Amino acid sequence: MAERILMVDDEPRILDGLRRTLHGRYGIDPATSGAEGLTRIADAAEPYSVIVSDMKMPGMDGAEFLARARAASPDSVQIILSGQAELTSTIAAVNEGNLFRFLTKPCEPTDLTRALDAALEQHRLVMAERELLQRTLDGAVELLTDLMRATNPYAAMRTERLRMLVDAVAPADAWEPRIAAMLGQVGLMAIPEPVLAQVRSGEPLDAENEELFRSHPRLAYDLIRRIPRLERVADWVAAQPVVFGEKPPADMDYDQAPYATAVAFLAGVEGGRSAGQVAGSLTAYPKALVDRVVQVFATAQVRKPRRVTGAELMVGMVVDQDVLTANGLVLLRRGEVLSESMAIRLRHFAGGVGLSEPISVLV
Repeated sequence: MAERILMVDDEPRILDGLRRTLHGRYGIDPATSGAEGLTRIADAAEPYSVIVSDMKMPGMDGAEFLARARAASPDSVQIILSGQAELTSTIAAVNEGNLFRFLTKPCEPTDLTRALDAALEQHRLVMAERELLQRTLDGAVELLTDLMRATNPYAAMRTERLRMLVDAVAPADAWEPRIAAMLGQVGLMAIPEPVLAQVRSGEPLDAENEELFRSHPRLAYDLIRRIPRLERVADWVAAQPVVFGEKPPADMDYDQAPYATAVAFLAGVEGGRSAGQVAGSLTAYPKALVDRVVQVFATAQVRKPRRVTGAELMVGMVVDQDVLTANGLVLLRRGEVLSESMAIRLRHFAGGVGLSEPISVLV
């Protein structure tokens, strides 16, 4: 990632002097106002590593600019380059803005480069820690989904479908809806298989089992909320619709909508309705999201049937029958998408105790 520094000052001669002083050492983008600085942040191909701002500027002062810059680019390290006369407003900005350095004008080149080097190093540390946290989070999520695949095929199948739909409708940089799709069904692991079998077949549940089935989002919430940074995801999962026809969350926002829409759609088609019928009933959800979910779902259903041996089972295949061991033990239910771990597991069974072959799949 290219490291670039944004420098904002309403005096062009100061910007020119800074650029000459720092030429060849850093990638500098100048801006002569807070408004121009915000435009540069919005248009940048990658977030700025460091943002340096003057305090006293017409229109939008440095305190307001830095506050808005932090909202737009929260990982950028911020530095103030201020005149002594602006000390009062600068102190307020420092107290309110989580700033890295405060430099006064005129600033010696060695002091400025030392501060910029330290700010760039701070940015690298922040990004390295974020990457480590993300990898740790991804690993924990994958572990939970692997356990789900091994212990609850219905939950695993539902999760794979949700991941497919959410991937298609969520913005590319939106990680929370994707995590919700991966973890939102873990509560199903606590629901007895006979109850899930009734749900899959469309049979009505008695009052006790219906209450039990409806509890699975809350069970998932209790697990997810313990994971750092997943508080919003836990709230979305707790509020997800359980059966077709439920209203969307009252406070559903733009970030939550892809997950909530996918869950509501899936509840409808799993209840035996056509995709068109379900879409026509989801009027409380964003129409663009509903249309996209229908399109992706229809495309995913167009698969060709094949009959394969256990050794030929591959990731992404949909099993079109219950997969049984040679002695009749059910390993996988019809309709499930093969994950990598499940495909490996079935191939091991095929080479060991044996599977009932051939196996009908959709590819």
